[in-house]
Amino acid sequence: MQIVKRMALIIAAAGVTFGLIVISIVVYQYTIMAPDPPHAGDCQLQQLEQTQDRAAEVHTYQCTRGSETTWQGTEIWLYEPLTEEWQRILTVAGEPCVRIHLNDRRLTVSHAANKLDFNLAEPVFIYKDKDGTSHSLAVAIDNQATACDD
Repeated sequence: MQIVKRMALIIAAAGVTFGLIVISIVVYQYTIMAPDPPHAGDCQLQQLEQTQDRAAEVHTYQCTRGSETTWQGTEIWLYEPLTEEWQRILTVAGEPCVRIHLNDRRLTVSHAANKLDFNLAEPVFIYKDKDGTSHSLAVAIDNQATACDD
């Protein structure tokens, strides 16, 4: 009987710990991790690319965020015009040269910054076309010292 009580206590402790971790992740995601979309913040559009079917747009913005300590950097967002939903793809602090190229279902981000400065939210993003069919957009990051040479 002692063993059963001890196992029940261990399982209960593991369940409570798991629950706290899940709640912490959800709270973090909805309070800190997901900033306001760029149109609601202090952001300037730098570049815009559209998918061939015009179901999704990829926007590059130069943004300033925060009140007391300001953060400045480049943000790349996926926008679905039909649903008016925004998904943050990538952020990088500072003012590095960042260019995007959209080819079929692949987004290539060329930059002249340090790879450690980049925060990629997801490697693949899902969006829907006007018929409701889901499509994926894969993100590739290409470090080029000449990314913004014209």
